[in-house]
Amino acid sequence: MSNLNLIQVNNNQKEDYNRFVASSPNGSFLQSWEWGDWQQSLGREVYRYLYLDENNKPIVSVQLIKMPLPLGQYYLYAPYGPVFAEGENFQFPCLAGRQAISNFQKDIKEKFPETLFVRIEPKFLLSTSHYPLVTKSPNVQPGKTLLINLAQTEEELLAQMHHKTRYNIRLAQKHEVEIKDEFNITIGHGLFAQEAAGLIVETANRQGYKAYGKDYYEHLIDFFTVQNRSGLKVRIYKAIYQNKLLASAIMVDWGKTRTFLFGGSAEENKNVMAPYLMHWRAMGDAKKQGLNFYDFWGTETSSGQLAGFVRFKLGFGGQEITYAGAYDLIQKKWAHKLYKVLKKIRH
Repeated sequence: MSNLNLIQVNNNQKEDYNRFVASSPNGSFLQSWEWGDWQQSLGREVYRYLYLDENNKPIVSVQLIKMPLPLGQYYLYAPYGPVFAEGENFQFPCLAGRQAISNFQKDIKEKFPETLFVRIEPKFLLSTSHYPLVTKSPNVQPGKTLLINLAQTEEELLAQMHHKTRYNIRLAQKHEVEIKDEFNITIGHGLFAQEAAGLIVETANRQGYKAYGKDYYEHLIDFFTVQNRSGLKVRIYKAIYQNKLLASAIMVDWGKTRTFLFGGSAEENKNVMAPYLMHWRAMGDAKKQGLNFYDFWGTETSSGQLAGFVRFKLGFGGQEITYAGAYDLIQKKWAHKLYKVLKKIRH
C-alpha cells in the first residue's frame, strides 16, 4: 500500500463503486451511491473517492457529505466510512491502516483546504495515539446493532429468540394480525406510505425521542421509488388488526442485508403484539429473497439505559455488534476547538 492513488469517482463508475462497498465486511448502505444521491436531494454536496493500489485495484472507498456550519464554514462527514477491502485485514493500528488514514488526511486537506475537519465513522477501531490530529467524537450513527444471521433455518431463528418473543409472535398469529408490505412502490403511492410515516412520527412524539418530520419519511419513500430499479431498495411494512394500523416500518435492502431503519407502533391494542409478527415476517421475506442478514439498526441509547425498544430488539436473539464510532480528522485546530465549545454550549 505504499503507492496509493486517490481518484474521484464519476457516474460511469457507479456499479464498480457499489460493488466494492457491498463486498466489504465493513460496507454499509450509508456509503452506497444511492444514499449519496439521497443526500444530494436534501441539498447537500456529496463527493466519492477510491484509493487504488499500484495495480489499479480498489483498496479503500469513501463517500463524503458536506455538512454546513455557521459563517459559511463546513466539515465533511463519512457515515460508516471509509470502507476498506477485506476489512478484517485492515484492523488498526496495523501499518497499512495507519498509512491509509495518513494519506487520507493529507489528500483531503489538499482537495478541501477550507474544511474544518473530516468526521469519519469506520466500523473498526482507530488508535488515536498514532495521529496527533485525530480525536474521538460522539457517535452519529448507532454504535451498537443487532445482526440476525438469516442463513439459519426458521427453527434455528426461533430457537435463539427469548421465549417471550416466540410467544408474542404466536400470539399475534393467533389474533390474525395481518402483515402487509409494499415493495414495488409507485410515485403517489398514497395512504400506504403516508400512514406508515405518520405512525413513525406519532410514536417518536409519544415516546419523547428525536425523529424527522413526516415530510422527510414521505420524501425518502418517493425518492427511492426511482432508485428501486438499482442497488438500494426500500420496503414498507405494516401490521394491521381489525382495520387499524398497529405497527409500521421502513426497511432498506442493500447488498446482502435488510436493515430496519425506521419504525413506529400504536398505543392501542398492544396486547396483540403486532410488531413482533411484523419483524418475523420481514425476516422471512428477506430470507426467501436470498439476503444473509437482518440488521435491527441500533441497540443503544445516549443515556446508556436499556430502553424498551432495545429490549424488544434483543429478544430476537442474534449477535450484538459494537462499532468503533466517530472520529474527527482535524484540519484546522483552532476552528475545531471553537466548534466543540459552541457545540457544548448549545447542548
